[in-house]
Amino acid sequence: MIEIFTKADCCGCSACANICPRGCITMRADEEGFLYPKVNTDACVDCGLCEQVCPLRHKPQQHEIIAVYGAKNKNDDMRFSSSSGGFFSLVAEAVLAKGGVVFGAALEENLEVRHIKIENAKDISRLRGSKYVQSVLGDCFTQVRSLLRAGRQVLFSGTPCQIAGLKKYLIKDYANLWTIDVVCHGVPSPKVYQKHLRELSAQAGEPVTEVRFRDKTKGWKNGETLFLTEHQRLGNSKRKETYMRLFLNNVSIRPSCGQCAFNNRRSQADITIADYWGVDKQFPEFDDDKGVTLVLINSSQGRELFEQIKNKAELLETNFSLGAEYNLAVAKSLPLHPQREFFFANLDKYTLTELEERLLPKNNG
Repeated sequence: MIEIFTKADCCGCSACANICPRGCITMRADEEGFLYPKVNTDACVDCGLCEQVCPLRHKPQQHEIIAVYGAKNKNDDMRFSSSSGGFFSLVAEAVLAKGGVVFGAALEENLEVRHIKIENAKDISRLRGSKYVQSVLGDCFTQVRSLLRAGRQVLFSGTPCQIAGLKKYLIKDYANLWTIDVVCHGVPSPKVYQKHLRELSAQAGEPVTEVRFRDKTKGWKNGETLFLTEHQRLGNSKRKETYMRLFLNNVSIRPSCGQCAFNNRRSQADITIADYWGVDKQFPEFDDDKGVTLVLINSSQGRELFEQIKNKAELLETNFSLGAEYNLAVAKSLPLHPQREFFFANLDKYTLTELEERLLPKNNG
């Protein structure tokens, strides 16, 4: 049976819970708000499947990147509503146009971030844009397998560890599956996120009804993290807003994120996407401050998918080193904040603003 001795040894992908033939593994939140497997030992028959599909027990090796591009969706409206260059939306459109199904993270009831599936292009907007919270996967892996076995085309998007978990869960490759992962700095705790929503709602005197993690009204590079109520607009630039500062300084992220096993050419996805930070310095003629996606083609299947949509994007050929120069998470992990333990130990005692002021002086990122 799966046993977690050190929290850093679990990325919360839920592959073990989805694969268990007796349904004796559930994903439960710990005191920090992150999901970990809980085994009903009375029902467990020690079949070992949960251990076989754990991506952190079978870490991938580095591989060659087939090609690297900067990409801008030619549809400006779609690009504006995306976090970077709008590349994901083009891929989702292509799969849906063939009668396929797309899985991705969406803001659901109570603004909770959950993975959902869509089958209509009008719903792509629900999956578009970054959500800086670890999403709840539920039984998505089981749904994906059923759809693949039925012959449906499936696009699954998520963090690198979620893609790795899905690939291990499926055991074999499927020609009708495409996967995209998003370069990930780390995943913040859902508990911290919900606490922030409650505190902002109390401050506003009315509930937060909409979250925009990457609003580009002031430009891509000067994006803001906004929390909207019926009458108010709360938030700040992503490097000054409380929730984002705690995230970007590795205070509120999952223990396993301090040493990511799936970045730096170890992605198991067909395509990896990220913000192409630094494109304005490297290729200033390509940057218009509306967003550029860094696209890494990891597999022949990824190349096939890329060929289907490339005419709908403005493309720039680049390479891995340039793409990683200003987006550090592409190639390496940053250590957890030295006072991360203090933060979570006092999460229920202080407000996030109080904890931010204590742990992150204003001149610290």
